[in-house]
Amino acid sequence: MTKKDIKGVGYEFVEGGHAHYLDGERLTGITTILGVIAKPALISWAANMAVDYIDEKLPVKRDNNVLSVDADDFKRILEEARKAHTRKKEEAGQKGTDVHAEVELLIKEAIDASRGIVGAYSGTSEQVGHFINWAKDNKVKFLESEAKIYSKSLFLGGICDFVCEIDKEIWIGDIKTGSGIYAEAFYQTAGYQMLFEEMGLYSNIKGHLILNLKKTGEFKEKRSISNDDNKQAFLSALSLYRITAKTNGTL
Repeated sequence: MTKKDIKGVGYEFVEGGHAHYLDGERLTGITTILGVIAKPALISWAANMAVDYIDEKLPVKRDNNVLSVDADDFKRILEEARKAHTRKKEEAGQKGTDVHAEVELLIKEAIDASRGIVGAYSGTSEQVGHFINWAKDNKVKFLESEAKIYSKSLFLGGICDFVCEIDKEIWIGDIKTGSGIYAEAFYQTAGYQMLFEEMGLYSNIKGHLILNLKKTGEFKEKRSISNDDNKQAFLSALSLYRITAKTNGTL
C-alpha cells in the first residue's frame, strides 16, 4: 500500500516531554489509559523488593545468642527499602529503553535499506539477537517503526513499536522487556489499531503480536487475532479513565 503522512494535519509530537498534541491541545497517551487497570501482582513484587533489600543490607550483631541492630542503621535501611522497588523498576526501565532503541534502529535500517527485511546482527545483546532470529525465522517484512499516531475522535496519541507483514498478513507489534506478556499488551496494540484505522492506515490488520525480550535471555512471542475483543477491552479502560478523571476534576 502507499504510505500516507502518518502525522496528519495539526498533529505534533514533542520528544522532550514525550507528549502528543492536536491543534495545540495535549492528547492522552495510549499507555496512560491502561494505567487504570489494576495490577495486583505489582503489590507483592514491591513488598518482596523491600524485604529482600532489608535482608541483604541489615547489619545484625550476635551477642550471647541475642541479635541486635543499631537503631540509626535500622531506620536508614527501612527508608531505603521503601524505594527498593522504584530503583529496580528504573534500572529495568533503562535496560528496556536501550533494547527498544537498538531494535528501533534495526527496523528503520531495514525499512530504509532493504525493503523491511532485517539483515545480519553484529551486536552483543542477547535480547536483540532473539529479535533478529525471530524476524528471520518468520520471514518478517517491517512496514513501520515507532509510528507516531493519533485519534481526533478518541483524543488519543500513541507510538506503535512496529507494524509488520508475515505471510502477506499485517500485524501490529509491541516489544516488552519485563517479566512476561499480559492481556493489557493486546489492549494496547488494539488501541494502536484504532488510531491507525482512523488515520486511514492499515485497514486489513490480521491481529496483534507481542515479543517479550527478557533481560534473562528468555524469549517469548504471543499473537492474538481477537481484535474486536481487544478493542472493546481498551475502550472499556478508556471509559473508566475518562470518567475517573472527570470525577476527580482533572478532565
